[in-house]
Amino acid sequence: MLHYSCDLCKRPINTHSDIRHVVKIEVFPAVEDAPEAGCCHAGCDEQDADHLEEMQELLEHIDEHTIAGHDVSFDDEARSMHFDLCDACRQRFVKNPLGFRSGKQLDFSNN
Repeated sequence: MLHYSCDLCKRPINTHSDIRHVVKIEVFPAVEDAPEAGCCHAGCDEQDADHLEEMQELLEHIDEHTIAGHDVSFDDEARSMHFDLCDACRQRFVKNPLGFRSGKQLDFSNN
């Protein structure tokens, strides 16, 4: 029998009485479609594009460690992450998925 625990609070999750929530996150570098990188004119049809030529250009740019003028670091590979959350941690995660701290800070006077 598999035993699960919440990856945030470390509380055991009983699959018979508790709901186990799964969070999957994928992180990968985005390569924007720039007009100069793809087709030669603005009215270019997608089926008219030469994809082999585009791939060759991308491979050449990767060799130069740049894509569309941006430095490419090879530790920026795509990554998939998988987390198990209890219901309470899922509720907190959905409200603030990136973990930002509240922007409202209270400043008390020194009296």
